[in-house]
Amino acid sequence: MIDWHQETGWARHSTFGLRREWVNLYLSDLQKWKDSGGLGNRQVESMATWLRTCGIEDAGGGLTFLGRLFVRGGTAMPELWQLVWVNAAFNWPTARWYVHLGNGEWTTKELKTILRDTIPRLTARTLENAILELVGTLERTPIGDELGQGLVTPTRPRRVTRRGIVPVDAAIVDSIGRLYLQQKRARLLWEEDLTWPWVVFGCSPDLILDRLLSLEGSYFSIDEQGLTISAGDREGWLCGNIMTSFM
Repeated sequence: MIDWHQETGWARHSTFGLRREWVNLYLSDLQKWKDSGGLGNRQVESMATWLRTCGIEDAGGGLTFLGRLFVRGGTAMPELWQLVWVNAAFNWPTARWYVHLGNGEWTTKELKTILRDTIPRLTARTLENAILELVGTLERTPIGDELGQGLVTPTRPRRVTRRGIVPVDAAIVDSIGRLYLQQKRARLLWEEDLTWPWVVFGCSPDLILDRLLSLEGSYFSIDEQGLTISAGDREGWLCGNIMTSFM
């Protein structure tokens, strides 16, 4: 079982979800986007945090492998948003908690109640802001509808419906790499309650396992009990270079 009580930073984006138009603004001028006048001060602060959460920038503000893919391809490629969702699920506990709910339908009020029951120590403001950021991201990026991670309907309260999707190979492998880095061990067992790719994307484990069997090679191997990462490739997983083989 995941110990959610050890997690921090449930609401870290100044109450704003990620927005596709913000990513477009960022890509239009990597150096001066903050001064474009398109965003308010708190929105700039939020976006700066989102760039790290979704893996477009590293902790030092430099472009990551994913960031360079966005610069080349823009925001119209669903595959890149799948990689964004992988990063969000591993970098932000609210997204990780959400994917572990599985597929289903909830109102925003119900999501707040479930989160409060999971982490009773969270304040009412943190609960409110965490769900605002999550639902805002699902609503204002392709992640929610196009990627099946949460179609938001404008009822009162808003309703979120997660149906899931089978991800592309790069997103599957990226999820495995992020899981390896999170767990800090090369051996991962199927029976463990971990944030597996099928959890991240809300799809059948069998479909993911079939893809992993076809992809195994120098970076990881699979047997009946689990998966083993080639530990010598840790730096490649960290910087994203391994993804070049699967894009």
